[in-house]
Amino acid sequence: MIMKASRKIRFDLTLILITAFLTVLVSAAAAFGLSAPSATGMTNSKEGVVLRKSSSVSSKRLGVIGDNTRLTIHKEIYKKKSSTAAKDRWYYVTAGGRKGYVRADLVDTVRYRTVKGRVTSTVKYRKGAGTGMKSAGKYRKNASVKVVLAARPLSKYRGSSNTWYKVKAGSRYYYVCSSKVKLIQSKTSSGNTGTQSEGTGKGTVVAPANQAGANLNEKQFEDYLTQQGFPKAYRKKLKALHKTHPNWGFVAYSTKIKWTDALARQTRNGASLVHGSYGSKYRSGSRQVEPGWYNAGSTVVAYYMDPRNFLTEDRIMMFEDLTYKPAYQTASVVSTILAPTKLPSKGFTANIFINAAKKNNVSPVFLAARARQEVGGGSDAINGVTVLGTKVYNPFNIGAFGGTNPLYNGLLYARTAGWTTPAKAVDGGAAELSKYYISKGQHTIYYQRFNVRNGAGNVGTHQYMTNIHAPYNESRNTKESYKKYGILNQPLVFEIPVYSGMPSSTKLP
Repeated sequence: MIMKASRKIRFDLTLILITAFLTVLVSAAAAFGLSAPSATGMTNSKEGVVLRKSSSVSSKRLGVIGDNTRLTIHKEIYKKKSSTAAKDRWYYVTAGGRKGYVRADLVDTVRYRTVKGRVTSTVKYRKGAGTGMKSAGKYRKNASVKVVLAARPLSKYRGSSNTWYKVKAGSRYYYVCSSKVKLIQSKTSSGNTGTQSEGTGKGTVVAPANQAGANLNEKQFEDYLTQQGFPKAYRKKLKALHKTHPNWGFVAYSTKIKWTDALARQTRNGASLVHGSYGSKYRSGSRQVEPGWYNAGSTVVAYYMDPRNFLTEDRIMMFEDLTYKPAYQTASVVSTILAPTKLPSKGFTANIFINAAKKNNVSPVFLAARARQEVGGGSDAINGVTVLGTKVYNPFNIGAFGGTNPLYNGLLYARTAGWTTPAKAVDGGAAELSKYYISKGQHTIYYQRFNVRNGAGNVGTHQYMTNIHAPYNESRNTKESYKKYGILNQPLVFEIPVYSGMPSSTKLP
């Protein structure tokens, strides 16, 4: 039929196809280049949070997400015309590799990134998404806005677009129809972060708009530390860090755990170990728990558990958020961490760590520092050892504990997991770190060593490492790499735990 058509018809058809193709290209560029950022939050329900196929309690259940699990929030969904209460909102999220919808009143500690936008014509901003929500004011044409999340109103009240933008204005959040806003910056670092407790249904901001106390003057920062609940013993060092790195942000996390209770659980047999090279004064007892490793003495455990001892530029990185931030967590930085080790010569390149970071939303700097800590000096875990007929790798020593040969146990674990190449081993390890630790509230090196974010009953359990010195060492590796590439002044955010009834100070023996 087309072969018999007139030349004019063929020309018109070609023109239509070209126009359609260009339209698709423009749409694709808009979709992939400029979009509202995602946010993160933590589930807040002892019974767990149901993940559903759609934003309704009657929709299909896709699974149950445990309490204190980290979520990636892609969109906010409003279910009523004029209510902004958390019980009337849902989030579209990713949790443990699964996507679905959860109730907003079961999520708190929401943290946002910002994308810059420009208002294209005068538009009302509202207290919720949709034209049924109460107006709070107007933006004039060309006004600048900070977009933090996409939102979906009820269809009847969507206005000129089915998508609205949640925007930050000072310490408050409002909503604007997306058709009236042009995004002018594809993404920013997650340092432009505010922390909003939305589980209360009130949207109470517990960190100021300027990402967790960053870029405040001395008086404002002092007030911020007080508001956060940092004890006086923390503040002197935090103020020194703020003076040197004004872009850094600090968030206090109240564990609501008594110091003495945490210490008792961390000094139980096998919970905190020290290498024999440190001498008897660092040990509790003379029996080896694992070959070459002993239970650490209570004085040693107390010192390394005390966050106040590590509020310095060299050690603060143990409190850094471990999710992926591509703006500054680059292959060059990862290469610096790997360079002094045997990892590159065994096929563990920087790009392998970057690819695993992208896929699993885990900091590649953290992954490289962890591998350096575990096997940097050389180990059969990175040599490609054949176990039961299969060559395997395990750069993070996952599963390498217990018995008389922890290394072999880790290699058996790698065989079961199918880690038959360096790339598979790094990707698989990153996936497990994300699933079993970072998404479980253990999103800093400190929390992976001291599990104090999941209630008093979990302290001394579910620890990635038992080596009491591990956070101390990994922090220094990360800091040195950041320093070499001039990125120490990136807007990093550190979450620092606070215990009840802490001693005046702690010291090593």
